[in-house]
Amino acid sequence: MPDLSKYEIFLQELSSIEVQVSAHIELYEELQNRNKELEKKLSSLQKESRQVGMKMQIESGENLSELMGEEGKERVFSSLSVEERENLKSKITDVITKINNHLTSS
Repeated sequence: MPDLSKYEIFLQELSSIEVQVSAHIELYEELQNRNKELEKKLSSLQKESRQVGMKMQIESGENLSELMGEEGKERVFSSLSVEERENLKSKITDVITKINNHLTSS
């Protein structure tokens, strides 16, 4: 009979370890999923940060010579959405109109 109780204790401990391992596996999988979500969010935020940086450069006029090159144009305009491009075109048109009005009134 004592052997049976040792066997039962062993099975109980084994069962307890199995439950703990199962809990750790679930936690590991949850952490993996959360990590993937955070990596996607980080990538998205980095892309958004680059776009904001490019917009700030355009608005402040920094690195104008770099932006005027063919490579720079592609970088700047490919980072803008269609709506942002149209808005930029509209602003440029307005500025050109103001300059023309100022030149013709003088």
